[in-house]
Amino acid sequence: MLYCNLVVIDDDIVTLELVQLILKEVISGEIHVFSDSKQALDYVQSDSMDKISLVICDWLMPDVSGLEILAALRKTNSECPFLMITANATKQLVVDSMRLGATDFIVKPFITHDLLTKIERLIRDANG
Repeated sequence: MLYCNLVVIDDDIVTLELVQLILKEVISGEIHVFSDSKQALDYVQSDSMDKISLVICDWLMPDVSGLEILAALRKTNSECPFLMITANATKQLVVDSMRLGATDFIVKPFITHDLLTKIERLIRDANG
């Protein structure tokens, strides 16, 4: 089991619950989930982010986009890995996200194994 504290942000409740179920099988630590992007943005801008190992965030959400959350995170924390989830992996999204500091991407619908592999790699890379 991998110990870490995660933030998962997605306005799609089914995806949010699926990711949470997958993570609970392999992660020991806290999993903070947000379906409301405004609440997620507030959390990402708070001091609570100091103990977060990874952010997993949907790109397209009402109110606040994943790119806006990524930009806000990078203003206060340039080191925290950020995994962008998207159903529309366009070249422009990849370029914009990488420019803002996304660490990796996964495309919906994703395979559980692929998600876990990316998460494990991002956390291990961040920890050296």
